[in-house]
Parts: sequence; C-alpha cells; structure tokens
Amino acid sequence: MAFTNSLNSYYEKFIATGEVKCIDEEIPFEIPQGWEWERLGNITTIKGGKRIPVGMNLSTIDTGHKYIRVADMKNHSIKNDDIHYITDEIYEKIKAYIISKDDLYITVAGTIGNVGIVPEEFNNANLTENADKIEIYALCKLYLLYTLLSDVVQEQIRECTTKVGQPKLAIIRIQNFLIPIAPLAEQKRISNRIEVLLPIVDKYEFLSSKLVKLNSSINEFLKKSILQEAIQGKLVPQIAEEGAAQELLEQIKAEKEKLVKEGKLKKSALTNSVIYKGDDNKYFEKIGEIEKDI
Repeated sequence: MAFTNSLNSYYEKFIATGEVKCIDEEIPFEIPQGWEWERLGNITTIKGGKRIPVGMNLSTIDTGHKYIRVADMKNHSIKNDDIHYITDEIYEKIKAYIISKDDLYITVAGTIGNVGIVPEEFNNANLTENADKIEIYALCKLYLLYTLLSDVVQEQIRECTTKVGQPKLAIIRIQNFLIPIAPLAEQKRISNRIEVLLPIVDKYEFLSSKLVKLNSSINEFLKKSILQEAIQGKLVPQIAEEGAAQELLEQIKAEKEKLVKEGKLKKSALTNSVIYKGDDNKYFEKIGEIEKDI
C-alpha cells in the first residue's frame, strides 16, 4: 500500500517483506485529502481467459456456451451482433475461464488496454485468452472503469506493454497499475457526473467533426455558391440603363458576319439557332425554320 510521510513524499510498504521504498517518481499528480493511491492488484483480482484447444473451432450455432472474443469488445461493452459459441466438449475443458457481469474486462493482446463492462446477457460467458477479467471488491464498477480508461492508467499500459514479438500485457503488469482511490460515496458521485457529461462530449465530438468537414470544403462550397449566384444574375444589381444581353448578342452576330465576308471566319461559325422566351414563359430554340421546346 502507498502512504505519505511528514515531508509529503509517497512511500510503498511491502507487507510480505516489510520493505519500504519511495515512489514519488511514480505519482503523476496530487490527490484530494481522503483519497489514497493503491496498486490495482491489491484491491482487485485479475485472471486470464483461455484459448480453445488446438484443433477445435468456435461455432455460430447457439450451444448455450458463449465465447467472448476481443472482436466482440467494442465501446467499452460487448456487442451481440456476431456471437460465437463453444461446444459442450470445449466447455468442459475451459469452463473455469469465465467472466461475470460484476467484472471488468481488459484486452491484453492485439488491441491492448481496451477496458469495458460485461452486459447481463454475457454473464458467465467464456473469455478469450487475449483478455483478462478484473474481479472487483467493494469498489464502484463504473468509477474503476473510467479510472482505467483515463490517461494516467492508459499511459501505464503503454509503458509496460512488452514490445518484443507479439505485444502483450502481462497480468503482473496490470496488478502493478497505480490507481487513485476516492471514498466510495464520492466514487459513485463521480461516476454519475461522468455519465451525464460523456453524452455531451460525444455530441460535441460529432458537431466538431462536422465542422472540420465543413471547414475542409467551405472554400469550394463558397466558390460554387458565388459562381452560381453570378450566372443567375443575383450577384450584382440589375441596371436597366446598361442595356440588354440581346443587344450584345446582335453585336456579336454582326461582328461574326463581317468576319465571314472578309474571309477571316468560316460561314459554319455563324449562329445557327436562336433561344427566346415565349409568351407562355417557356424557353424555345429556333434552328433554321424549326422551333423546339427547351
């Protein structure tokens, strides 16, 4: 257990040997009066899961024996859209390796450090060897969950994960995690407050991602909007004294006819159709003597 002395340094006393050592370098921040630092292994029991025997396989047929894989562990819970099962034969071989609804899980291979709760429907399901269960005594389960998900513990996970071969988080390392412990009533109040705040954070994250997406496309969006306004005659005021486009079109037609007469332009370049608005407010195009609705 960890304790402080009159100099406000933190010490850890090992019960088995009586050894005392200063752990100031391990303490990441000061905690409120009435709180304590403790090793996770001193206040919980951590046990591993079990792989299915070699040569045997999981099944999607409901045998009554659910087998929880790391792939099922999502959003700090366990999803139920792709449940796998083990046969009675396999169950008899690994039936001691189960997890209950009162435990937490922590992934220890592949995806490491993912922590979550066990829904009622997975109570006493068999647990993969790539995750451990954390049996809790007299602690608020949600408080411990959020503590294990915090940066102070996740950093400990990153520091103690083996990097040789396939990365692995050993049980002895998990037992050594340093955890800030609040009084039980305060743990419950903290958990309740987090439960209220997290949906707000999730909503902010959603809106923030939409804002990032909008910011990344705003230039192109504005450019297209401005150009659309421009070609619809909505970007600048309409001034009658400036004349009509028809006059400009007649001028262009006359200029092209002149260039044709001078041999500077082929006759095929002359306008061969006229677009105009009828009395019924519909647009028509006249090609030679033929008129068609456009």
